[in-house]
Amino acid sequence: MATLESEPQQGSSGWQRAVAKFGAYFEEKGLGAKDVPMAIVIHEVVGLCMAVGFWAACYSLQPSKTVGRPVAAAIANSKRGAAAQQAYNQAMASAAATVQRLSWLRKAPGGAERLTVSLAESLCLRATIKPITFPFKLWAAYKLTLLAKGVNGGDAQGR
Repeated sequence: MATLESEPQQGSSGWQRAVAKFGAYFEEKGLGAKDVPMAIVIHEVVGLCMAVGFWAACYSLQPSKTVGRPVAAAIANSKRGAAAQQAYNQAMASAAATVQRLSWLRKAPGGAERLTVSLAESLCLRATIKPITFPFKLWAAYKLTLLAKGVNGGDAQGR
């Protein structure tokens, strides 16, 4: 293997060696330090697209009404059901006030409650599957950065 400029030097600290090894790995894969800003932007755009997609899916599928109906009934009949219902009503009143201030949201079918509940559902879903989505976002950012650079994406070993 050819020696890269970023390989660690003798006498350097463990941190410096680790950073140099990390940099050398990505340079072998076709990415350099100058590609980091583009990769970060792509990573964030992928994350935003996923967030919008999950919100739209939860808005249309309404998991709390389809999947959560038995759970909601159990909570309503519990000792804390009245407190949960009161907290829910307060949150919905606040959401309705916010939606009324934002004219572009007033046009959404279902109103403030459906928008707010679907957002909460999507946030819970995304938090639950984060161990899967975060590595996916990193991989997608890597591949899209290579694509944006005009690099094939496959390396010499045929991966």
